[in-house]
Order: sequence, then C-alpha cells, then structure tokens
Amino acid sequence: MSEDSFEKNFKLLEQFTQDLHSDRVSIDNLVPRMKEALKSVKICKQVLQETQSQLEEISREFTETGDQNLEGQ
Repeated sequence: MSEDSFEKNFKLLEQFTQDLHSDRVSIDNLVPRMKEALKSVKICKQVLQETQSQLEEISREFTETGDQNLEGQ
C-alpha cells in the first residue's frame, strides 16, 4: 500500500481516534501522534479532492457524449 493511500491513512486516523478514546495515548506520544494524524488528514483530503475532480471530468464527458448523441438523431 502506498504512502499516499487513502485507505492506509484513514485506518491510521481510525486507530488514533480509538486510542484517544481508550486513553492509550500517553502524554509523551500525544504530539508525535497528532502530527502523524495531521499528515494523514492532509493526504486523505488531497486524495478526495483529486477523486472529486476526476469524477466531475468524467461526468462532463458523459454529458457531452449524451448531448452529441441527441444532436445526431
């Protein structure tokens, strides 16, 4: 799984959240874990934005293809 994998980073965030709720994060590890969580949030956000952009482009292409087919009838 790549470093920029949405799934990997999302799982890290889920685990961190569970650890926080279960008091399994020591004060000594809080700052490094928060930095790791922030990095994961940024990666997930970037992947979601890129996915949204690609889906919008695909949607435009479908619309254009449909319009062209209607004009040809």
